[in-house]
Amino acid sequence: MTIPNPHPRIFVPGKIIQVRDADDPFVLRKLVFISVEEHVRHVVEMLQWLFPDVTEEQRAGAALHDVRKKIGAHHDFFRACGRRSAPREEHLRTDFYAEDGNPISLSPSDACRGFLNFVQNSGRRRLWPVRDDAGPLSEVRLDLDPPFGNHAAEVTEADLHPYRDGSFVLADNPQRCDYVLNLVRLHHSFQPDRIVEACARHGENMVRDLYRLIVADHAGSRWAEYVVQQVEAGAEKPEGVDFFGDAEIKVTTEPVVHEPDHELKVGVVRLQRSRLPMENGNLPKVELLVRYFSLTVDWDLRTLRDFATRPVKAHPQETRKRGRGGRRATA
Repeated sequence: MTIPNPHPRIFVPGKIIQVRDADDPFVLRKLVFISVEEHVRHVVEMLQWLFPDVTEEQRAGAALHDVRKKIGAHHDFFRACGRRSAPREEHLRTDFYAEDGNPISLSPSDACRGFLNFVQNSGRRRLWPVRDDAGPLSEVRLDLDPPFGNHAAEVTEADLHPYRDGSFVLADNPQRCDYVLNLVRLHHSFQPDRIVEACARHGENMVRDLYRLIVADHAGSRWAEYVVQQVEAGAEKPEGVDFFGDAEIKVTTEPVVHEPDHELKVGVVRLQRSRLPMENGNLPKVELLVRYFSLTVDWDLRTLRDFATRPVKAHPQETRKRGRGGRRATA
């Protein structure tokens, strides 16, 4: 078993990054797709780099935090990819855990083109025009539904039980399994009552471990988008420094292109972080390798039919700053 699976047979988009034309930001040139497993790998790497004293429970939480994105992928997504029926959960689970016996495959190209059918043909693409104070159109923002549901809240023990890492076998310890299950379920929840309940069951370490998972999840998404926007020459480029949590992360070597991995493009960036509280010694750098599938769409957001039929109003998150990492990434 390898978690995450480095070469899944069934490609399910876990992150979708919008790349706008550098000269005309109203034109969406490309959609870039990162698989569920690739994003999971980024989060595990960021966790181990940012927190050298990582525990087995924390590592399991990072490795499993998006498992339901894969296992709970919408049946409509697979039908949009040309499948008569969706793969059974057991096949999706087997593929996520890199176990033998999965007879189903879905290539990155087929999955990503299927995603376009998924969002274009069933009302899952929404455009939000934004006007400045004088009235002219200043921006059009685009929301795309992910090909899965509420992945954090819907995860079950059955989704986690295959996990094992050396002597750490999640299915053999119900208390550990429940602990990791709470980490996964809560990593997108900021409801104090749920967090307090989890701490009452498992102790105050739950807050620390949940915080670390959220930081690592942010870092994995943020720096993957940095690589994509730089390599694909997008209009929106996140800054080369980011502070989230205890550490400041900055670029030491700008992204470069590596040899492709079959259908996937590959870019890599070298990062350096600041010293953590009470940390001594040399600070290790890290190379984050990002494998993704890039699909040209050339959508002029001013003229799409979705835009023409919607009332002009501001996006609910209109006040967020442009260019921040992750704002154009969905899922």
